[in-house]
Amino acid sequence: MRRSTALTGAAALMLLLLVGAYMSIAAYVERIEEVETRRRFRDWMAKVNKTYDSIGDEEHRYAVFKENLRRFDNTFIDAAGLPNGFGDLTDEELNSLNLGSVPAYSFDWREKGSGGGGGRGEAVSR
Repeated sequence: MRRSTALTGAAALMLLLLVGAYMSIAAYVERIEEVETRRRFRDWMAKVNKTYDSIGDEEHRYAVFKENLRRFDNTFIDAAGLPNGFGDLTDEELNSLNLGSVPAYSFDWREKGSGGGGGRGEAVSR
């Protein structure tokens, strides 16, 4: 019985040590990722010449930037490893931008009363 209790205690201690080591490693990795994300945010701010009026606004934009990195991963990353100029905008802010409409796939100037004489007379497609 004593041997069983000692083994159980040793196993519990070993488990506790393993859990503690795992938590320590996880916290370290999380901190390293945070430092790297903060560096990317600073590099991105310099690249797009972005400044903020207050520390609170900058922290809010950093949180949006961080979430956008997580959501979009490498979709909007340039050759320098930085997001495009919209990296700190929320979905609502992006949707409110008037970026124009998507051009038609093909367009025939003849139907609009133009383009009557100089070309081959074909529709222009992109």
